[in-house]
Amino acid sequence: MAELVEVLFTTDSNESQSSITAWDYKTGTNLMVYKAGGVIQPRAISLLDYHYILAANSTKPILHVWPVNSQQQVTSVRFVLPGRANSISLSPDKLYLVAAIQENIYIWHLPSGKMLNTISKHFQPINCIRFDEDSHFASAGQDGSVMLWNLTTVCARDDDNQTPVYTFTDHGLPVTDVHIGLGGIRGHMITVSLDRTCKIYDLFVGALLLNVVFAESLHSVTTNTLETAVYVGTGDGNIYQFNTDAVAGNKEVHVEKEHSNLFKGHKEGSPVTCLALSFDGKTLVSGGQDEQVCIWDVASKQLIKRMQHKGPVTNVKLRLSNPDIFKPENKQPKKFSGNLRRMLDPPEVDDDEPIEVLITEADADTDYKWWPTPEYPFDYQDESSTSKAASNNTPTAKTTDEDAAKEIEKLRAEVQHLKLVNKQLFEVSAKQLLESKK
Repeated sequence: MAELVEVLFTTDSNESQSSITAWDYKTGTNLMVYKAGGVIQPRAISLLDYHYILAANSTKPILHVWPVNSQQQVTSVRFVLPGRANSISLSPDKLYLVAAIQENIYIWHLPSGKMLNTISKHFQPINCIRFDEDSHFASAGQDGSVMLWNLTTVCARDDDNQTPVYTFTDHGLPVTDVHIGLGGIRGHMITVSLDRTCKIYDLFVGALLLNVVFAESLHSVTTNTLETAVYVGTGDGNIYQFNTDAVAGNKEVHVEKEHSNLFKGHKEGSPVTCLALSFDGKTLVSGGQDEQVCIWDVASKQLIKRMQHKGPVTNVKLRLSNPDIFKPENKQPKKFSGNLRRMLDPPEVDDDEPIEVLITEADADTDYKWWPTPEYPFDYQDESSTSKAASNNTPTAKTTDEDAAKEIEKLRAEVQHLKLVNKQLFEVSAKQLLESKK
């Protein structure tokens, strides 16, 4: 088995055939180029179980989908959005897609393409959507507000549930980036803004823990796993690191421009638009409007490598992966059963919505015997007596002992058959789940 490597995915705003590029950043090797998707919107790229890459076009209302091992897009489905997406994010289980379109939030069930809800609570366009590791996601907008949502609640489409868990209005200018750490609702959320502040929130109590003030506008943020080191990219081309354990007990901290924990390598005056930290926390990757992706050694703050792009860099993402996933002979599982719907179904339609089950080719060749068999024929010739016996659970007074015995045997056979069907459904679901985890 091949050794795991951290794969770097990058995008830039140059209108070339190359939309997304996958790299082994340690060697500089180009692993894959994803084509014909145009310019990808900042903060609008997600990976679907190492099988597919989803990315939103920056000028068109289209969500592009590539198999991870193919330069060409998926042609079986076409994801047309209600408008141009500012940001997208997938839920941790990869079943739900959340997209920010202008000041609205759209939520889809990705396997079926069904639109679950739309939310309009921001007053200006949304810049960023971020999920935690649980069932909550944050939306940050140009109105300076950051809202935390419970996915389960907002998908219920109840008017009483269309309010966020928290609304934070501490920023005075547009919020440019959001990072949510480990722990779900018990974790921390870090936001940066053009108002030159970085704010750290406790999501469990909904409180502002720390306000860090810089001398420059802020455009990007990331942290290490323990959240002891926070990295922020500024509008002047600098990257600052501050340690949260060093400022414990303070409510507000000011960081001077001559800060010792400073990464300098991007062109002066060119904003650092995106950041990513390696799995071990030893390597920092930054992308800027100077068309450079920079690889840094965190301990020494030294620039290790520059990767020249053809336009301002809009996204950098690091994922620990097996390089074999890029081999063309790998066949990707079916994850989508239809296009994304552009309108909500009426509530009465939702109540009768069938459940769609995706069967792989391996499953299609297996006889699961989900239908009536000679052993359990599902004989309902006498529906009235069957329904009465089922509802009352005992024969009526007019039923003879012999008829009652036959009816009981028939019901027992039906119960046994339903148990068999339930067992086979469980085995199929478990098999598909295990296959998706491989």
